[in-house]
Amino acid sequence: MPAPLILAFDPACTLCCRMTLWLARRDRMGLIHAVSLRDPDLIQMAPELAGLPLEREIHGLDLASRQVWAGADLLRPIARRLPGWRWLAPLLALPGLPRLLNRIYLRWAERRYRRTGLPPF
Repeated sequence: MPAPLILAFDPACTLCCRMTLWLARRDRMGLIHAVSLRDPDLIQMAPELAGLPLEREIHGLDLASRQVWAGADLLRPIARRLPGWRWLAPLLALPGLPRLLNRIYLRWAERRYRRTGLPPF
């Protein structure tokens, strides 16, 4: 079984909040812990995230290996932790797909406040 994963997400982003709820409903084993990037305890729990551009994109930390992922690169570690979605993890590693998914994710992340009407912090 994989180790728990901390996700540092932006609570002002509606897509981030929706995806966090979606994950929580499917995480029957309690392996994904979503934490607001504004939570004062986040850096204490995950010091590896200090100094990273948390406002720019979602970040995740594997609590066993202490490996950090960001943006669309988090899709594989998340899929490995969700029952019924593990089959997707190898497909997400197909040549060229991670790079394409990251481009799409970063383009969306740059414009997320225009879509929600909320100003960046």
